[in-house]
Amino acid sequence: MQRPGLPDEDRIRWGGLALAAIAGKYADGLPQQAMAEAARVRVYMIREFGADDTDAVRDISGLCADILRHLGMSYEAAVRLAGEWRGASREQMLHLRRIKNMLTALVPARAHLSVDDPVVRETLVWLDLVPRLP
Repeated sequence: MQRPGLPDEDRIRWGGLALAAIAGKYADGLPQQAMAEAARVRVYMIREFGADDTDAVRDISGLCADILRHLGMSYEAAVRLAGEWRGASREQMLHLRRIKNMLTALVPARAHLSVDDPVVRETLVWLDLVPRLP
């Protein structure tokens, strides 16, 4: 997928294979970790081949929606916990860390994020929280 000497269509197919491998790796659980890994692959493909709302893999709005669905807590709860994460339970800290991992994957694609899209706008709010997460 990352070999620039290959034709783009081959690299895109390799990206799809990488996503299938991630899905298989986490078939028994850990959906937030799977989402973080898949997001990194999808962002790479968006950066390399451009965003494409007709391709589920390179649909930036779809990626943001997928990440938001996997966060597992409200923004308000995350803000509250981010302010006191050192005193949080181990599970709460891990949850915040998984949120950070999912959102951090989007940072390299920030230039592709359109504020005209409400899903992307909500994701940008969450991205601003990343530096405060463990």
